Order: sequence, then structure tokens, then C-alpha cells
Amino acid sequence: MKAYRDLTRRGQLRRLRKLAIKALQNYDLPVKWIKFFTLETNTMFKIRSEQGEDFVLRIYSDEETTLKENQTEIFWLNALLSDTDLRVTEPVSRRDGEYITVTSVPGVPGEKRCVLFRWIPGRELERQLTAGNYFKLGTVMAILHDHAESLKPLPRSIQPKKWDKVFYYPDEPVIYKSREYSQLFPPRRVDLIDQVIAKADEEFRRLYTDVNRQILIHGDLHYWNVHVYRGELYIMDFEDVMLAYPVQDIAITLYYGRSREDYAVLREAFQEGYTSLRNWPVDRVGQLETLMAARSVNFINYVARIDSSPEEYIEERCAELEVFLERYG
Repeated sequence: MKAYRDLTRRGQLRRLRKLAIKALQNYDLPVKWIKFFTLETNTMFKIRSEQGEDFVLRIYSDEETTLKENQTEIFWLNALLSDTDLRVTEPVSRRDGEYITVTSVPGVPGEKRCVLFRWIPGRELERQLTAGNYFKLGTVMAILHDHAESLKPLPRSIQPKKWDKVFYYPDEPVIYKSREYSQLFPPRRVDLIDQVIAKADEEFRRLYTDVNRQILIHGDLHYWNVHVYRGELYIMDFEDVMLAYPVQDIAITLYYGRSREDYAVLREAFQEGYTSLRNWPVDRVGQLETLMAARSVNFINYVARIDSSPEEYIEERCAELEVFLERYG
């Protein structure tokens, strides 16, 4: 049998489809068809049941999350579905009541973690970026944060990651200083990134001294992880849920769309939505911008590692970091 790493993308997906079919055997779900849906950090297959219901099976990437973090995701989603009226991704329990399947098939290295979710209707928020929808998004985040506060103290079995440093993913390779990538990161660019990391580390140290304010946050609530359906927002992809602070969640959401001409309007609408339910949690001038800069550094390192042509992206982000240091450094 050909090694998995030597297969074409189509060949790898054929084997992962077999793994998905095996995982689905744990559910009381008569499957009509299953087909590949998307490959981002995770691989997902769309499933239609004999009754015409749609689902998505997520096969988690080994590098991005751990089993404990997946368990945290399921814990919070089920609590939100029970305690709030928010429209969030609904995990589907297996025949035995569990949610996470760890399985393997010949030809796919190691074991893979799988979870089945009900299909989210609608279209991505990115296609309907209006002040009204961003006001709604602000209220949704405020409700998420209110609910997360109600869960404290968390069960001991819940072990989310923390955004307490720039490179916070488990076993994340930090490559911007390595010789292999020196053509992308000359000394001047390395120094720029080091300065931003130093600035961000100060902010992380200040935040994480206040243990009492730590709550679960979505950790990746951008406009591709939100669908609009019949005027309502549907929130998905809680994979990056972490133990952090409300201001960090806000920084992640407002990081996206900054180059849009209407960004200031969208940002103001989001803040108005949030503050209609909760106090705005920004404590210092430049705090949001520092957290956004930290996210940029993380993305620069990631894109350099996985993109075959990352030069333009890195140049644009580094130009933004230079502006950030001029204003807030």
C-alpha cells in the first residue's frame, strides 16, 4: 500500500472518506450519501441521512488541537444549547452517548478524532457585512461571554488552551528565526517581529495575572465562522475555544476586515451591540491593537510554513506591524 504522504490530495481524501464511514458506524444514522466538503486545518465531509437531514463530520487535524480541547468544545456547545437561545453548531451524540470518536483505518497514519455536527444553514457573514449584522455579532459575543462567566468554576475535566503567548497552539513550530526561512525573514524583519512579540508578552502578562476574569471564549469568531439565515446569526467552529479574557475574543473578531473602507462603521456597530449587554472590556489604549499584532505574528509564522508563495502576505502584515510599533511601541 502506498504511503499516505506520497498520495495525491484526492488519494488522501479517498482514504479519509473510509475513515469517516467507519466513524459514522457509531451513530444511529442511516446515511444516504457522504461526500468531501472542505479541507482547512481539519477535513470535513458532508453527510445526508435517508430522512434528508444534513450533517458534517469533522476529522480533526493532529497539530491544531488536543483531545482535551475537543472535549472543552463539546462541553461548551452543549451548555450553550441548553442554557441560551443562541444558534450554535450542534454536536450529535453517538449511540453510546459520547461525542468524540477516535478511530483509524489502514493507510491513514495514527488515530483520528472525529465529531459529527448538524448542518448549519445560511450563507457566510462575509457576504452580508452590514452594520446591522455586526451589531448582532456584538450582542452574540456579549451573550457568549455572559454564559461563559456563569460556568465558573469549570469542571476539572475541562482543560482548554490559553492565549497567554504569541505562539499558543500545542507543538506549534516557530520558524521565523530558522535558517531554512531566512529568505523570508531577513534580520530587519526578525527584529520587527521580536519587538512586537516583546510588546505582546507584556500585555499577556498583565492579562493573565487576573485569574478571576478568565472565561471560555470562542477564540476564532470571524465572519467565515458565522452564517446568516433568515436574518439570524448562526455561530460555528468552536474548535479554538480557550481560557482567556473577553478583550482577546473581541480583538480576534475585529482583526478581520481592517482593510475595508467601511471597517470603522462595522467596528463601531460591533461595539454598540456588545455594550448594549455588557461593559466594553478594553482597559488600555492600544490593548486591542497589541492583541491584533500578536495574531498577525502568529499568522505570519504559520503562512510562511504552509504556503508555497507567502511573500506578499508576509510583506503586507509586516508593513502593518511597522505602523503598529510607530503608534504604540
